Amino acid sequence: MNFRVRPSTKEDCKDISRMIMELAVYEKMPDQVEISHKELERDGFCQNPFFECLVAEVPEEHKSKEGNGIGKGLLCKVAEVGRKKECVRLQLSVLDWNKPSRDFYAAKGAQDLTVSEGWHFIRFDGQNLDNLANEAPKD
Repeated sequence: MNFRVRPSTKEDCKDISRMIMELAVYEKMPDQVEISHKELERDGFCQNPFFECLVAEVPEEHKSKEGNGIGKGLLCKVAEVGRKKECVRLQLSVLDWNKPSRDFYAAKGAQDLTVSEGWHFIRFDGQNLDNLANEAPKD
């Protein structure tokens, strides 16, 4: 497969936003997407960005084909970037019903910590996040 993985630019944010929604639809959670391409631009391309993103440049004729190695290429590039920044782990969230992805990660050597260590991912958002923030000690 002929593709190139590169750091994203501000101009990629509309496509990144579209792919976030496509993933959410695949995961049966489109109502969970609460970020726009404008917010991606603001948060990812400011003085102190909240995130970094990689994109794959793929020839048009290969864009819709599965099994073309793009996902693996992106995952490996994330690992490479992490290692260069001295990260000691790469942690992912995968839905329990997404066996193809869980099997793919396991085949690459990932450990399912839900099974081996009993970890659960905990989230605060919306009003619950506001409530928690409101309980912070005052300066």
